Amino acid sequence: MDRCKAQLRADMKARRLAMSAQEITSATEAIQAHLLGMDIVHEAPGIFTYVSSSVEPGTYTLIQALLAEGKRVCVPRIDADNRIQPHLIASLDDLQPGGTDQFNLPVPAVNTPIESSPCPAVTLVPGLAFTRSGQRLGMGGGYYDRFLAAHPDTFSIGLCYGWQLLDSLPTEPHDQRVNMLITEAGVV
Repeated sequence: MDRCKAQLRADMKARRLAMSAQEITSATEAIQAHLLGMDIVHEAPGIFTYVSSSVEPGTYTLIQALLAEGKRVCVPRIDADNRIQPHLIASLDDLQPGGTDQFNLPVPAVNTPIESSPCPAVTLVPGLAFTRSGQRLGMGGGYYDRFLAAHPDTFSIGLCYGWQLLDSLPTEPHDQRVNMLITEAGVV
């Protein structure tokens, strides 16, 4: 199982890296438009979103749009127990370059996690591959699997490019599904 997942991760990472900046920008804009048009997003007081790398569906303009709507926006920081903790931000200026985890993504400059209850109503989840039934292949750290297992009341939405949808994925008992997927073509 691990070898199969490792090879699939390598293949999907290579395919993401092969995308042009224009392809990423165009897909990101479409994904964000679909997401921002959803009632569940408009009605949610709080959104927990990943901070995107340069090859993932982008979240920077999305974060700005959510903040402009008056949403409580949280972004992840990895704690000493190797778990994701949501941190409230007021602007993108609250992020600093380079987290201490293996992904080296921007993190909240101040390490003050929100209380785990109430959890943000909606959680936006990254991934390397998904199935239409919500199965997800992440980067291999298990961060989002642990977070979603610990917060079953959050509505999880995977953001991905259409080509990241596969017919099946190798899964293990600890793998968590997302409730919904959004690609550049719309809600899946």
